[in-house]
Amino acid sequence: MNKKSILKLTLVASLGLTYLVTPAMPVFASPESESEFNQKLEDLSKDQNEAEKELEAVASKISEQEASLNTLMGEMEETNTTLTRLKEEIDTLNTVIADREVKLEEQARAVQVTGDSKSVLNFLMESESLGDIIGRLDVVNTIVSANQNLIQQQITDKEEVVSKEKETLAQQEEQTLRAAKMESQKAELEEEQANQERLVASIAAEKSDVVEEKEAFLAEQKAAEALVQELQAARAAAAETTTIAVSNTTETETADAEEVVSTSSSDSNQVSETTPEPAKAPEANVPAPSNGGSITGIAHGLKGVRYSFGGGTPAGFDCSGFVQYVFRQAGRSITRTAAGQYSATTRISQSQAQPGDLIFFNQGGSIDHVGIYLGGGSFIGAQTSTGVAVASFTSGYWSNYVAGFGRP
Repeated sequence: MNKKSILKLTLVASLGLTYLVTPAMPVFASPESESEFNQKLEDLSKDQNEAEKELEAVASKISEQEASLNTLMGEMEETNTTLTRLKEEIDTLNTVIADREVKLEEQARAVQVTGDSKSVLNFLMESESLGDIIGRLDVVNTIVSANQNLIQQQITDKEEVVSKEKETLAQQEEQTLRAAKMESQKAELEEEQANQERLVASIAAEKSDVVEEKEAFLAEQKAAEALVQELQAARAAAAETTTIAVSNTTETETADAEEVVSTSSSDSNQVSETTPEPAKAPEANVPAPSNGGSITGIAHGLKGVRYSFGGGTPAGFDCSGFVQYVFRQAGRSITRTAAGQYSATTRISQSQAQPGDLIFFNQGGSIDHVGIYLGGGSFIGAQTSTGVAVASFTSGYWSNYVAGFGRP
């Protein structure tokens, strides 16, 4: 064996010995452990449970709100029935009042023709005795008292008519305001419900991601452990081969040792392989809205449809459901709530408003009613007291609550 071969064998043996005695370095360094993944999943589960409880609470509030509004709608129906009955009573009272006025006018004419004081005096002077005088005085007193009672009853009935009308209209207005407030509160609750649903979905999605990350982490960890075992086995084989190479310095053993070292180095490089990046989700393709149809014509065709809380079909509408349905029938798209429709439209002045634009109302501190502008001081909408009907916003109830105009 020449000196060159001996030097080569000595170098290979030294490298192999150094590889065997050096402590093994971590092959897979992860920023998280399995216990950290489990803790994160536990925390997310707690957050999800709390969010679901909040969601249930909001749904319960919405159910209670709907029950309260249904009760209120029943009260409003009773009020409308009472109002109808009072109108009948008022008509009867007006008839009675008119009859009394006729009688009073007849008595007044009689006084003008005969002279009331002279007629009464002659009536008393014609008495034949003191008893007759007393009797005739009683008759005069009875007539005078009857007239006074008739006049007083006339005044009382008129005051009663005015009081009943005022009381019933005030009750109807109060109920309308309550309904508007409840609708506004329901819209807020529905928005809160939507936010909670998004939160629950977001937590669920995050949990799913964490589970996938954990599974990927465990798979990588398992693969790394397998690779470590493979490298350790290769190192053991290299140690055995090197030992043999040291004790048996032959050309063949030297080549085997070089092959083991090369293989170990190649296996070590495989540890640093990176995981593939996740594929990107496809972008949503949102179609552009289309226009067409006559909004005001469609709206007029729905007059008489009853009011229904949360309704959005010809079986029954609430205010924003009516607007959304009309726009959909006209080939246009608009959001559901009155507040949402206000935000989704461009502010315009009354002078700029054209038939088909929207008019908004604020009855309780926020946008709580919407209708379709018709021009000429009127709009059409689904009102709690009338259902789908044309109403004025320049006089009467709605004139006090106009919040502005919007162009979709």
